[in-house]
Amino acid sequence: MPEHILTELQYSTDRKGPFKLYIFEPNSPYHRGGVWFMRVPQYPDEGEISCTEAMVRTLEAAAAGREVRICDGGDMLVYHCKGAEVLYPKPIGDFWKEIGA
Repeated sequence: MPEHILTELQYSTDRKGPFKLYIFEPNSPYHRGGVWFMRVPQYPDEGEISCTEAMVRTLEAAAAGREVRICDGGDMLVYHCKGAEVLYPKPIGDFWKEIGA
């Protein structure tokens, strides 16, 4: 079976979710795993959080200078920032309102 290596980030305009939040370690290409979230968590006992909680965690991580990636269910980026710089979507617009935060 052929091996495929992803060399470019893939982007999406999905705003329905569910989404997965990845917060990267400081100055590192690694994260500790993602956290699922959606407008109204269906599985809070399994660690799923709300969009509002994801927004709070994202803003705290960005303020600390960390990289944040949010992916849709197909593992495509819907939001990406490094510190205070939002890399996607451009323009930032109302991303958090669109997803229900």
